[in-house]
Amino acid sequence: MTGRRGRTLFVICVAAQGCILSGLALAARSGCLPSSVVAGLLVSFIPYAGMLAASDSWPSQRALTLGVVPITALLGAALLFAPPMLSDDLYRYLWEGRLWLEGFNPYRLAPDDLALGPLRDESWQKINNKALGSIYPPLSQLLFVVAVWLGGQVWTVKLLALLAHLLTVAFVVRIAKSAKAPLALGLNPLLLSESALNGHIDILCGLATLVAAWALARHRFVQAGIATCAAVGLKVVGLILLPLFVRRPKVMFGAALASALWLVPLLVYRGPIDPASGPGQFASRWRGNESLFALADWLSRQFLADRYAEIGARWMVALCLLLLIALVVRRRVSAWAAARSLLWGVLLLSPQVHPWYLAWLLPLEVAAGGSAGLVWSAAVLCAYAPLDLWVSQGVWRMPAWLQIFEYSAVAFALIVDRRRPTLLGPSPEEPFPS
Repeated sequence: MTGRRGRTLFVICVAAQGCILSGLALAARSGCLPSSVVAGLLVSFIPYAGMLAASDSWPSQRALTLGVVPITALLGAALLFAPPMLSDDLYRYLWEGRLWLEGFNPYRLAPDDLALGPLRDESWQKINNKALGSIYPPLSQLLFVVAVWLGGQVWTVKLLALLAHLLTVAFVVRIAKSAKAPLALGLNPLLLSESALNGHIDILCGLATLVAAWALARHRFVQAGIATCAAVGLKVVGLILLPLFVRRPKVMFGAALASALWLVPLLVYRGPIDPASGPGQFASRWRGNESLFALADWLSRQFLADRYAEIGARWMVALCLLLLIALVVRRRVSAWAAARSLLWGVLLLSPQVHPWYLAWLLPLEVAAGGSAGLVWSAAVLCAYAPLDLWVSQGVWRMPAWLQIFEYSAVAFALIVDRRRPTLLGPSPEEPFPS
């Protein structure tokens, strides 16, 4: 699409997406059902797709690139003061940040601990899994403290998350070859909602992962090691980057040692077998919206008793992930392709795939020009289907047909995506400018 018609369509699509997000914010403030917000987000992918299709017609790609961050900030601002309809995680963020400032340790003390009774407030009431200690590494905890120090309001967490999203978009503007990549990232409805609406900080982990892959591609190994440590300090999933340093043993040792230090508090204050250990429960019990793990679970139940089947499935997917890592290392896949492949592997093998987990992957995807991750960012909204029932009755029931639909769409997108991650043949074209 070229010429004035394409530019007009681009402006109309951006305006339409802004109107939809503003309408969602107003509906959320008026107390609508979560399903209404999810439906609106799904509809917003229509102008989003039109905007991406029409972006090539813009006369000045540089001007378009420079305008991405302000447009993203404007659309995100529409969601800042709406209640977080789709997740209650930010209430735990505020609670744990407050505990540190009050002199308590959220790794040691779960929210329902009687010693914390005098601190209970409205945020405490909305925390989920009050019997479990923190699952967030120290760098995330530092961000929680900053959010409380800045005012301790819901909007402060959301503002930090939106700023993290803008920082990621700005980095993609710097390194990507085309204007479409930062547009695809910045105006993605899922990322806008997970940052500005729900206050998730996962986009920072995605930024750290992107920086690590970019630095490795440029043979800047110290920078890559620092970025990897930052990813681990934000989310444990950052550990998946460590195999990328296998041929740089000194850097790998330093990054592994620093990463291990980040994880010490998660393991020391409450051991994995402690019933109140958040990391232990997450690793052994939590699951939802899974894909390949569901298949592993079914296979495990054919050979093991029910009490051992789920543990067997977790070991099965862990072995599959180790096999993927071995293939990446043996085939000497480029750092960029390897990072994408490993993150796709983690998400597809994981027993738990929350929508905001895609923030780990999407910065890498859009910088490479991939489209399958963008398709998943729309399809993953299926994971929010049980929210209305959860809010009204406290029951979480995910229809199997929705999971099948979600991952069928993802599988089809991977098949047709010409820039999908692959370990076969030559590495994809380097997505970063020289």
